[in-house]
Amino acid sequence: MTPKDHKDATVTAEYSVMNEEKCRFLHQVDQLDQGCVIIRVTGREGVDLAPHRHHCIQMVETVAGSLHVTVGEREYFVPEGYSCWISSGMTHALTSNNRKITLRIYYFQLPPHEAEAFKPFSVLYVCPWARTNLSFIAKRGPVIDKSDAGFYSFCISFFETFRKVERQLSLPLRGINSESSPTLRKAMAYLHKHLAFSIKADDVARAAGVSTRTLSRLFSESGTTLSDYLCYQRVIRSLELMADNTLSIKQIAYDTGFSSPANFNRAFKQVTGLPPKEMRLRHRE
Repeated sequence: MTPKDHKDATVTAEYSVMNEEKCRFLHQVDQLDQGCVIIRVTGREGVDLAPHRHHCIQMVETVAGSLHVTVGEREYFVPEGYSCWISSGMTHALTSNNRKITLRIYYFQLPPHEAEAFKPFSVLYVCPWARTNLSFIAKRGPVIDKSDAGFYSFCISFFETFRKVERQLSLPLRGINSESSPTLRKAMAYLHKHLAFSIKADDVARAAGVSTRTLSRLFSESGTTLSDYLCYQRVIRSLELMADNTLSIKQIAYDTGFSSPANFNRAFKQVTGLPPKEMRLRHRE
């Protein structure tokens, strides 16, 4: 069995454990022809799916809550008010740590030359212009086809334009490879569990069973540093808490392990490009 055959068999096996309703809907998506757009507005039932893929493009808009998207061997983060573009054939899985989540998911096909140009996975900010159009399209769903030729053409033109002009998310899309060493995974698990506390490199190294120098090298080989990875994960967690909209920004700062709101503001802006208050206002809009 080739690696590709093994991957296909794995996806098929995991696909089969989904409940009947999910399988039926995904089968409908798999039958999507050129000349049709399928729209699904969903909540928790739209996430925690086994890894799967489609023969069409999938764009997921996080209307409320936030999303973790695993594509191949890497995990990425999609905050509230953003969307992700998943090209055809990409094996992916969606999960969320938020209690409440609302997604708008659009499935469609583009002409081959356009689809190839938009191949890379990306996370895109949904500005008010785009949000208005996506909402308008969703209300005309759940299926739009060429029987309404004018509106179908509008949808495809919008998706193409959105992908071309909307700025990509400034969060570094640098999820550590899920195939990383068991030692590094132990260190990452320790960091995730203790985000709210003061963390020292020696403590992480001890939990992973290696020296501090070895731990530093393992993070470096994965394209980051321990401190950068920790800061990134704390900011990601703060975005999840912000989406739940139950805590003040000051409380979020302390709950994610920052020593002061000022340090939190500085780190948050460094990672996202925006101060926390502005991000929260964007969510509320």
